[in-house]
Parts: sequence; C-alpha cells; structure tokens
Amino acid sequence: MANFLTQLEHMITKVSEVIWPVFVPFMLVLGAYMAFTSITKIHPKMTKPSKMKFKNMIGPASISLGAMVGTGAIVGVLGAISKLYGAGQHNIEAIVAWAMIGALVMIPVSYCETVNSKIMKQGPREYISKLISPKLGFFYAISIVALVVFGFGGFQFSGIDSVFTIVASQFMGVELSLVQRYMFIVIPVVLIVALVVLSKKDDIFMNAMTYMIGTALAAYLIFATIFIVKTANHIPVYFSGLLKGMMNPVNAGMGIPIGFVLGMQKVLQTVESGLGCLAMSAQQSDSEPREAGTISLIPSIMTLFIAIFITSYIASYGIDAGIINYGAPNDAVYRLSSFFNTASSVTGTFGLAVMALFTVLSAMTTILGSYYYLRKLFKSNAVNKNIVIYMTLIISAGTLAIFGANVVFEAVDLLLFVCSGINLIALSVFAYKANKAIKNGEVKDINEEVKSA
Repeated sequence: MANFLTQLEHMITKVSEVIWPVFVPFMLVLGAYMAFTSITKIHPKMTKPSKMKFKNMIGPASISLGAMVGTGAIVGVLGAISKLYGAGQHNIEAIVAWAMIGALVMIPVSYCETVNSKIMKQGPREYISKLISPKLGFFYAISIVALVVFGFGGFQFSGIDSVFTIVASQFMGVELSLVQRYMFIVIPVVLIVALVVLSKKDDIFMNAMTYMIGTALAAYLIFATIFIVKTANHIPVYFSGLLKGMMNPVNAGMGIPIGFVLGMQKVLQTVESGLGCLAMSAQQSDSEPREAGTISLIPSIMTLFIAIFITSYIASYGIDAGIINYGAPNDAVYRLSSFFNTASSVTGTFGLAVMALFTVLSAMTTILGSYYYLRKLFKSNAVNKNIVIYMTLIISAGTLAIFGANVVFEAVDLLLFVCSGINLIALSVFAYKANKAIKNGEVKDINEEVKSA
C-alpha cells in the first residue's frame, strides 16, 4: 500500500509539473480579462452602489474565513516553502513576492466572481452548466467537492495530527504509532464532525463556524504581532532574502519561476480566488452584488496576509536561527514541529499554545465549511445522501493524512488547476457575452433606471 501511494504521489507530481507552468500565464491573462471587463464595463451598468450591512456580512464572511483559514495557511504554505527550498531556492522569502504578483490579478477575480454570480443569480455549477455545458457543470461540482472536502480536509487532518503528535512527544514523552494517531486523533475528529453534520441545524453549524474562526484568528493575530515585534531585527533580513530570491529565480518549465508557480498555487489554495467558493458563500445572504463582492474581499485579503506573509516570516526566521532545516528529509509533522519550535523560541509557551489552538480550531472550521459547499453544489440530493458522501470523503481524507499525506498535498495542486480553470473560463464567457449585450443595447443601465425612479 505504501508503494502504491508513493507511486501515485510521483505520478500526480509529474502531471502537475507539466501543467502548472502552462496554466499560470493562461490563468493570469484570463483572470485579468474577466476582471477588467467586469469592473469597467459590466458592473457600472448592471449593478448599483450599495453599503455593507453587518447582518449580510456575518454568514458569508464566516463561511469563507472558515473554509480558507485552516492549516493550509500554515501546513500548505510550509509545504510550498519546503518544495521551493528543495528546488534550490534558499531565499524562500521570494514566494511572498511571487504570490503578491499573482494576487494583484486574483484578488480582483475574487471580487468579480462574487459580483458576477450575484448578477446571474446562480452559483458556479449553475452558470457553468448554462454558459458552457451541464456535463462540465457536473464535473466541476465533483471536482470542487473533492478539492474542499477531501483535499483541503486532508490538510486539516494533517495539521491536527501534527499538533497532537508534537504535544504527545514534547510534553508527555510518548511517540505515537501511525495506528495510535489514527485511533486517537482522526477518529475522534470524525465523530465530532459527524455530530455537527447529523444535527441538521444550520444555526448550530453557523454559530460553531463563527465562534471557532473568530477565536482562532484573534489569538493568532495577537501572537503574530508579538512575534514580529520581538524579532524586528529580522525584518531587513527577510526583505533582503525576498529581493535576492526575486533577482535569482529557479525556473520550471517555459522559464516560469518555480516560486511563481508555488505562490500562485498557495493563492488559489488559501484565498480560493477563482475557484467559485466565494460565489457560493455569497448565496448565503440577500446582499446586493457589489456589497457581496466587497464582503468577499475581507476574508481574501486577511487570509492572504496570514498565510503568505506571517507564515513565511516565521519560517524565514526559523531557518535563519537554525531551528528549521528544509535541507533534511521532512514531512508535515517535521515542518509543523519546527515551525512551532520557532514560535515558542520567541514567545515561549504562549506561542506554542496559540499555534496549537489556531491549528486545531481553524482546521475544524475548514472541515465543517466544506460541508456547506457540498450542500450548495448538490442541492437536489437528499440530505442523508450528501451526509454519506461528505463523511466518506472526510474519513478518506483523515486516513490518507496519517498514512499518505503527500498524496493529498499533490492531489490538491492538480484539483486547483481543474476547478479554477473551468470556473475562470465560464466567468470569462459571461464577461464577453454581457459586454457584447451592453454594447448592442440589449441590457438596460440599472443605475439610469434608479435615477429616473
């Protein structure tokens, strides 16, 4: 079984290494076209200015933040940094600059996919089916469920497993076997998730999401502030490494820097820009299109800051201080353990406690948030059928997180390509058709109608 998982991991890695250098330029061009056309041509005519209402913000923002700010913001980014280091780029700070370059396009895409979805009054599966093909809409739905439930869920189980493994080792002197980790970590988490899902009460679900992500974020931001203040002398070193890495990139296929590829993958993974998840979250409220788009920016920008800047800064400090060694063989447990050690070396037990709290609580919100997307994408399914699908995928993700975590990580990168590619093509088709209809006078200016009224 171990050999099979290793071979599968290598196969997925090879496919991703071929696809991503080609896909990154395509995604940026398509995203830029869609965002520019939407913001300058479509939104001024088809939407009206609106103020944010607090009641409309809580639901979508909680779902988006809950799904985004999980251990992927730490474990996923650390995995990318480890890959970058392994490829020969020891100035790992450069991944931040590459990610920010991609985010200049992808953050507007986050806004536009939400606004456009509201204009169409359809979620991603519906507008993909209408604009391109029902079969492709169904394929997208399957792919995004596999990504958010199985792929992102795998990251979260890996993070929770790492936390408890680290605590057991450092504070109890106990080394847990793989079977023990599965029995005492994965199964209890699965049971907790099952209890929440089987309750079938949306208010319990939403309240759990809101409180957990709020607590996790507040604690993490306090810790990060203390860490950065105490290590202020490392800030010039950090930005110096960033510039050196940018000036001397390690290239992948087509001359695209590996840091750019990994940075774009992390933008898609952590911010979920272009995947359609933000559009689905917006369906939770009665917000106006521009209001919904603005709300979607809050979790996007916050997650990007936490995932890319804070995680890379702590990792950079750890490498500089000799606490982290990405040159040695490492796995998810090692990466998170050395990250925790870096945090505690500066902020003591407080940092370790906050990191553990953030990892576990944010992981739980991501796992629970993925069920919301499953329900949205397969509304015609019976509730119990969706629960069975969800629990099957969650159990599979938890199992592979213990016995073959790297397969999950590589699968996420491939699924990101599939989901974002399909969604961006559909949104670009909408932008083209809507702009053409406006030029031909087939669409009335909603703002002129408001003025005349």
